[in-house]
Amino acid sequence: MNTRFYLSLLVLIGFSVFTILSCKKTNPKEDIQNSETFLQPVIKNAGKRIEFPKSSKHLNLFVTKKAEIVDANLNLKAPATVIGKVKSSEDRSQPNLVLFSSTDLTSSYSQYLQNLLQIQISKTNFNRTKDLYEHGAATGKELNDSSSSLYTYQSTLAENEAKLRREGFNPKSMKTAQPGTVWLVSDLPESELNILHAGLKCTLEFPSYPSELFQAKIDAIAEVLNMETKKARVRIVYYDNKDKLRPGMFGKVKFEVRHNGLMVKKSAVFTSNALYYVFIKTEETVFEIREVTVSSETDELLEIAGGIKAGDEVVEENVYLLKGLAFGI
Repeated sequence: MNTRFYLSLLVLIGFSVFTILSCKKTNPKEDIQNSETFLQPVIKNAGKRIEFPKSSKHLNLFVTKKAEIVDANLNLKAPATVIGKVKSSEDRSQPNLVLFSSTDLTSSYSQYLQNLLQIQISKTNFNRTKDLYEHGAATGKELNDSSSSLYTYQSTLAENEAKLRREGFNPKSMKTAQPGTVWLVSDLPESELNILHAGLKCTLEFPSYPSELFQAKIDAIAEVLNMETKKARVRIVYYDNKDKLRPGMFGKVKFEVRHNGLMVKKSAVFTSNALYYVFIKTEETVFEIREVTVSSETDELLEIAGGIKAGDEVVEENVYLLKGLAFGI
């Protein structure tokens, strides 16, 4: 009797629970949508365009700001090396000495000076031989020999001058430089050339003099870029009246430049395969990737030289999330 009673009671309870659950049943698709925390965006044009559903809560993650022309102080820093210094010659009749940081530079400059003298002598010989030839007192072979000799010395001069210029020297100005003149070189990215120019003042720091700053200026910028590093060699000149600096010393150079350009936050720019990109918000729920060219920079900003324009809505926060969607990371 008791057994039947309990079985009946269990059946009654089970039926009641089933009835309650049946009354609360909803559409399974609606349940899934309501439980989703992320509505999947649509990726188009091989990742170049990302479209979010209007109801996506994640749209608030991508904070944007309009790209604008900003007048900013650019602080450029780079290593610098003392490569040459002018010293007075003990023989007053001789030109001043130039001490170099390497034997190759010493050899190139020495040969350059020798070439100047050889060319002067060869020109005199050529003019004399030419005059004799015109008056029948010299043969054509003698004239050709003197011409070839002059051409050889001129070619060697050009070669040695090119070597010196690649290292940041102007051999013609070196001859007239005053004792105490110090030359330094610093390699700076190609992107900085738009703000650097001859005469621009800079500050030098050396580990040998940790509490002292040296005020210098750009003497010249190399005509040829380094093909491997894509950097431009900048020659800096400093007058060392206290004879503190020595060829071969390493230091740092700092340029402070007032510059205006199209600036965005550094956090907005990302790289992929050695290229720079940003995301632009083109519509309320649409983001597009743009390849950009990066130029100068401050501590927080990057100048964009191409790829976007002023007024474009650039994504500044959580860019890595969009990058992951675009590149399938």
